[in-house]
Amino acid sequence: MLIKIVWRSFKKQLSNYLIFFFSLIFAVMVYYSFTAMTYEQPLIRSAGKNTQLVGMLGFGSFAVVLILLFFMTNTNRFFIGNRRKDISIFHLYGLNYYQICLWFILEIFFIGIFSFVIGIGAGVLLSKLFSMILVKAMALPLRVHFFFSTDAIVATALVVLFILAVVSFQILWLVSGYKFSHLKKLRLRKIQAMKVSLWQKIAGVIGAIFLFCGWGMALTYITFARTVSAQFGLLEGNALLMGLIFLLCVLGSYLFFAFTLRWYNSYRPKRLNKNLGMLSRSEWQLRLFGEWRFFGSITVALGLALAILGGMAALVSIQIRLVNEVAPASVMVTQESYQKLAPKLQSVAPYQRQTLHLKAVPAKQSVEISGEGVNSQPEITDMVSLSDYRAFQKTNPTLRDIQLKSVDSTVVLSSYQRYLNDYTHYSKIIYLKNQKLKVQETHPNFFGDTSLRYGTGMIVVSDELFEKTPGISYALEVIDVENRFEDKLNHLIRENLKGDWDYPVHYDLKWKNQQIVGDIIEGEGAKKDGSTIYRSEYTSYQDVYRATRSSTGLILFVVTFVTTTFIIVTASMVTLRQLSEFKQKRKKYGLLRQMGIPEKNIYQEIKRENRVVFFIPAILALIHSMLAISVISHIAQNANYGLVYLFCGLILVVYTLFYWTTCVYQKKLL
Repeated sequence: MLIKIVWRSFKKQLSNYLIFFFSLIFAVMVYYSFTAMTYEQPLIRSAGKNTQLVGMLGFGSFAVVLILLFFMTNTNRFFIGNRRKDISIFHLYGLNYYQICLWFILEIFFIGIFSFVIGIGAGVLLSKLFSMILVKAMALPLRVHFFFSTDAIVATALVVLFILAVVSFQILWLVSGYKFSHLKKLRLRKIQAMKVSLWQKIAGVIGAIFLFCGWGMALTYITFARTVSAQFGLLEGNALLMGLIFLLCVLGSYLFFAFTLRWYNSYRPKRLNKNLGMLSRSEWQLRLFGEWRFFGSITVALGLALAILGGMAALVSIQIRLVNEVAPASVMVTQESYQKLAPKLQSVAPYQRQTLHLKAVPAKQSVEISGEGVNSQPEITDMVSLSDYRAFQKTNPTLRDIQLKSVDSTVVLSSYQRYLNDYTHYSKIIYLKNQKLKVQETHPNFFGDTSLRYGTGMIVVSDELFEKTPGISYALEVIDVENRFEDKLNHLIRENLKGDWDYPVHYDLKWKNQQIVGDIIEGEGAKKDGSTIYRSEYTSYQDVYRATRSSTGLILFVVTFVTTTFIIVTASMVTLRQLSEFKQKRKKYGLLRQMGIPEKNIYQEIKRENRVVFFIPAILALIHSMLAISVISHIAQNANYGLVYLFCGLILVVYTLFYWTTCVYQKKLL
């Protein structure tokens, strides 16, 4: 008899276990695939050491483990709480505490091991697909073959066993809290849930204030950032402000579900008498009393996941754009090294060649970075004539059009413009040795790799001023070929050039009596004072592109799959709770039908409750993430955040799909 009762109890939970089962299979499959790729030697050798493939995939695997722990502990807590009546019945039939725990642990182990077997099978079958996606994302010249890793299976098995062990200890702790008096306490808690005391209303107001303060600070981030940067420094101030916004949003989210929404649902206007609206609010109020931590955790975790994705997307976008900025042509090479290549370049003909004439000159421009003070010391600055700038603009279309208003006007090309534009202020005057220049505009520096030049900054001047300004003259050769000749050109470059750092200049510059003192000399210099700067030999578009594509493709691959796994897992957790709660409410819906309420109205009530449970946390998380992206965009203004917006849409699509599935299944159970 006892065995029949235990078996019947398990079968009642079987439909809930199916969602748990499929979500666990998906997570195991992703973990195995990530782990298997770390053992795939052809992939690791092709990726090279610079991409840190093993480390990044290991990070992805670790993130999946955390997601699995979050999923299984939350789901297990819900399962145990949902079977409190079963626990009481088992006690009545003479089962002691350890026997009940053992039965629940055996259930979880059975589901976990079964999921592991199927998940490993799916991972083995789909591992080639995962590897193909990674190879494509990293642009690796590698043909992917079917790969089976026993080491990855062992590693995945150990992780699953560890998680099941954690869940087992959780079962021991949770079951110990359920006594015979628990059901009576539960009824008292339901009565308490329908009352909102004064202090709870105050907490609800505080939660709303926290949310609006966090959102407001995010929307006006740059205003607050400049203030705190001036007080604490650029990095420290921004970190402190971001931490404060994050804390306000986290606390506000939990308080919002615990008290603000409960207080709102306690208000029941007369218009709610239609279409069971009063019942819907009562159910939601009761639900929030016991599950506000769950909804708050889902909201915070989803928002944080999308914020991290936004940061990674910004990093990847900037790195991809840097390819064309650092290497705007097939090859940029020093004029001295070009002489070695010139006789052999006919083998990659036709090619286009352009000579850029530059000068390294002493110059002083005050640059103020919020929280970091003012840099007003003289430095080496590279100078280029307007005619050479416009000629190079034909090869490098990212350069902006420039029109100088006078002979002594200049345009500054600054590397800060790409990242810290809102925090950087430039003086309107640049001092040369014997002349002052008026700064007309400041643009981002897209003039190629800075390692090919001497200066920390760059200015565009008129041809007349360029000719008469003294300085160390040097030239760069810009070589551009068609895409089909890129490999041949780079092979020629690697055969004839070593990529050394050479052509040093020494400088010792100071600012005294409103003028620049000191000079720039070629060579390393005999004086110990000052600094020596070297230039690199060449920059290749193909080399820069491959290195950047490998690292950014790897980051996108890992972050994309981890975020997708998390979205699916959280949606399945909400679905699991809704289906389980629905089975307990079937008698209530049957009673409503007996009272003459049409089935259509009952189904509308079910859909209304599902919409609230699925979409309020999701929409609140989307608001958090969109505001987090707006904060990140103040630091990385030129980044592309399309991937994050895509995942915001993915959240809505996944949650809508799970919502629709839940509603359809519940309708069949009516």
